[in-house]
Amino acid sequence: MKRPSHLDYAFAIGRVRVLERDLVSRVVFREAAEERDFLSAIKMIFDAGRFLDEMKEIQDSEELDLFLEDEERQLFHLLSEILIETELLRILTYEAKDPMSAFALALGLDYPFISDYFRHRIDLGNLKMFFRTKYSGLPKERFEKLRLTGGFYSPDLLLENFDLSYSEIAEKIHFTPYRKLWESATDAIEEKETFIELERRIEDFLIHYLKKAKFFVFGPEPVFAYALARKRELSLIRILGVGKLNNIPSEILKERLGETYA
Repeated sequence: MKRPSHLDYAFAIGRVRVLERDLVSRVVFREAAEERDFLSAIKMIFDAGRFLDEMKEIQDSEELDLFLEDEERQLFHLLSEILIETELLRILTYEAKDPMSAFALALGLDYPFISDYFRHRIDLGNLKMFFRTKYSGLPKERFEKLRLTGGFYSPDLLLENFDLSYSEIAEKIHFTPYRKLWESATDAIEEKETFIELERRIEDFLIHYLKKAKFFVFGPEPVFAYALARKRELSLIRILGVGKLNNIPSEILKERLGETYA
């Protein structure tokens, strides 16, 4: 089958450019975290974005989960209507649960922006596994068994420096775009014994990468980026909602709320 022209995505891009305007900004999420209760926080998100009226009626975490699941189904219904290549829909379906399969499909389509997104995901996945292995006091053979290949940088770079301190490893990866992420995550792990900063920094890195799709005039890249941005937004709503329902202090909750596409 002949590969579609980038111009064939003109209609799809028109749709997502309109939808992008309704994505909720990080500022709104952080302000919502300051609200006194769950309903007030959710209302602020509802007023800022594009959601069904049912969002106003959510009362607990179970209803929130059902709502978010329905929102994601609607997202994929939209994608099924506007994506010309079915492989792209499969890539987005696999993105979270099976990124290596998604990466293989992306390589087959030969859209560098999309395949490079997964290369970053592989690199960041290796960093995450490395951190957890080293922090838990497990042998480097454990990381060697779990490491992924296909990223921009060989996981051997981490394996060869496994026994160094976190700061010494930072010097070894100074030429990669992940050094600042590494240093921030290291500070949080050493000072607070938490991986929250690492998780948030990884998501922030990927969102910053996806924002480059805003400069594509034609092609599937903006659709791909919007889909992941919307999934990220739904994830942040869950973090916010569950945090409010469990009376998590605003300052702690804001630490979990990362960058958005808006």
